[in-house]
Amino acid sequence: MSRPGTITSPFRQRGALTIITPLLMLVVIILSVMALDGARLYSLRGDLQAQVNVAAQAGASATQSCGGLAPSTTLIRQRALTAALAQGYGGEEDALVVQTGVIEAPAGDNVLAFRPVSFIEESNAVLVSYTSSEPISLLLPESVFGTLDITVNAAARKEVTATLSAAGSTASVDAGVVGALLGAVLGDPGYVLDPTDLDSLRNTTVELGELLTQLGVADVAELLTLDGQELAAGLRDVAGVASPVGQVLDDLLAANGISTVQVSEVLEVVEGTQVPADSEFPLYDMLISLVLNVAETQQDGMGGFLDVPLDLDLNTGLANVVADVDLHVGEPPKVVSGPARQDSDGNWRTRFYSPDVSLLVTAQIELLSLGLVDAATLTLPLAVNAGGAEGAFVGARCATGTRNDVAVILDLERSVARLGSGAIDPDNGEIIPESVSLTVLDGILTPSAVLQADVFVSGDVPGVTERDVVISDEYPLYCDAAAGCSSSEYSDTGDGVGGLSLDVDLSNVEVLGLPLGVALVPLENTLESVLGEVVEGLAATLVNPLLDALGVGLGGVTVTLSNATQGSSQVIENVPVLAAGN
Repeated sequence: MSRPGTITSPFRQRGALTIITPLLMLVVIILSVMALDGARLYSLRGDLQAQVNVAAQAGASATQSCGGLAPSTTLIRQRALTAALAQGYGGEEDALVVQTGVIEAPAGDNVLAFRPVSFIEESNAVLVSYTSSEPISLLLPESVFGTLDITVNAAARKEVTATLSAAGSTASVDAGVVGALLGAVLGDPGYVLDPTDLDSLRNTTVELGELLTQLGVADVAELLTLDGQELAAGLRDVAGVASPVGQVLDDLLAANGISTVQVSEVLEVVEGTQVPADSEFPLYDMLISLVLNVAETQQDGMGGFLDVPLDLDLNTGLANVVADVDLHVGEPPKVVSGPARQDSDGNWRTRFYSPDVSLLVTAQIELLSLGLVDAATLTLPLAVNAGGAEGAFVGARCATGTRNDVAVILDLERSVARLGSGAIDPDNGEIIPESVSLTVLDGILTPSAVLQADVFVSGDVPGVTERDVVISDEYPLYCDAAAGCSSSEYSDTGDGVGGLSLDVDLSNVEVLGLPLGVALVPLENTLESVLGEVVEGLAATLVNPLLDALGVGLGGVTVTLSNATQGSSQVIENVPVLAAGN
């Protein structure tokens, strides 16, 4: 008996294909549409990302660290929105979220993040965010497939880093004054600095990268841990041992106490500042800072003062003057590099100052014939407090388009400079005003006459506060390979010594052996006039040149910009955002 087989009807197969084929085609169509929609959404996301990228870059050019004299959140938003519209942005204006802040690496983390700030003065970056709700498909029903939120953000940072100093770069410095200062530190009163050597010092800058290589350190952080002797040796080797600059630095290596000075006391780099390897530092200002740091260590063992062996023979026409100078260093200056913005406490990050120095000038004055008084000698101790100056890097205008320069904007404050008879407090350098007893023996009408009086001298040069000082409008952003980087100087000279308001008063005047009835007023006036000329002459020919050599004079302060680097704009897509204040 045969086993029956199974027979499939061709009509039944045809019916199955009729149902499956349309379904397969529908699936293929849906998948194709979704692929197209995916590509569309991906392309749309790329377009939105490009829009926030350019918006962030445009906004960053108006932050505190880049936006010049008048940065504002309104201007930042306007620039960001204008750039986004030019890139094709089609959303609502309010939907483009623009935040001002800083880009930084959180403590213990190497990943950069954006931190919003409350005040524009802290800012160096802008974060632009945008969320667009898009249908998942343009062909398939939105009610079924729904919508997708596309969120993009980008942060951009623009910042000018400047290297500033007020340590003594000035064209009026006399070689003899600087040589005497070096001689005092070296313990060599006969030390002579050739004018050629001084010019070489003034005109030399040192490239950071070359100095790091010479010293065998990897970065600025390691450089700042070295001592002054290592720094001087490195600067000497970079300049060339046989060069005039190298010879001066080689001499300085023998100074007592130089190894106790730290590089961080000469060069300050604001925390978080990236200093490019091609940054230039002024050699003269670094030398003066080194010298004053050494002087500060030496004066502690010398009663608080360092004797500066300056030769002076001043003849005012009515008096000959020979003076000794003792120098007190309160705080040496630094060369500082950093940005133009504030910290979270509202303090400017990049601050610089001229040296805090005081002088005690002991003048031996030989009075010439005054009619009533023949030649006589007296001693006048004159105390001088330079007043000092400080400033802050408060604004920077970045280079844009075809304008390849940056502007560095400063606030400057110069204290009142004071001088007068008396002494200097060796602990703080402040003037201790005192009357000086004056005794002139013989020559007042009779050979036996003796003049006794108290002399009090007081004078000052007013302080100055200047805001929004632009010192680098023509400063090149890029240094010339052959000529190197030039420096830019701002000199706040005020009225100089001519602005000195001076009073010389005689009191308790007594003349022994003088006939009765002789008027003393003409004699007092004559002596006051002569002593006034002597003090003004000392200020002009001794005090001011020495202070100028250190970076601050009775008439003002000189600030030097030796480097300004803008660098390239930094853009970070999908940047992590920290909580404000973290």
